[in-house]
Amino acid sequence: MIFHLVLLCWGTTVTYAQNYVNNFDQEFSFTCDHPYQTISHVESIHDNGAEDRRFAFGCRDVLPDQKGSRPQCYWSGFENQYDLPVVFQCPRNNYINGMGSVHDNGAEDRIWKFYCCQLPDIHMFDCSFTDWTNVFDGAQNFNSPDGLVMKGMDSYHDNNFEDRRFKYELCTPYVMDGLIVVG
Repeated sequence: MIFHLVLLCWGTTVTYAQNYVNNFDQEFSFTCDHPYQTISHVESIHDNGAEDRRFAFGCRDVLPDQKGSRPQCYWSGFENQYDLPVVFQCPRNNYINGMGSVHDNGAEDRIWKFYCCQLPDIHMFDCSFTDWTNVFDGAQNFNSPDGLVMKGMDSYHDNNFEDRRFKYELCTPYVMDGLIVVG
């Protein structure tokens, strides 16, 4: 079940995913409901029998009052090989609107691709990576702080645990009006 929460102070729609987008050992391709949204919530659980994770995502608006904008979006290619790290960043002033992944039972790992979007006149500042958001074999329940958007992901795989750890690059979005920053 997916539900929407409207934050009256920001006029922002937040969508929290209550269902996992994949079963163990299955691929997935997820995008937010609208291209002017960014992934703001990542939830995952690991199963030692399947040696895989199930994922759920939530999204929120990049900035209020962007619903009439027409973002430019695209899928990246797969950004890593099985058992190897993935360090991905959407290009300058882009944000992550979706993720896709394919699991391989031989490697007991996933490869990753990303859906990047760019809104007109939106620029990203003060970008930095979070700390690790999970431990091996443990649950992940990451929520991006209000006012930040997801721009990248860093993840590495451990063959002993047959699992990955994750951290995310977050940025502050601003509307650039000429040389004036509005935010």
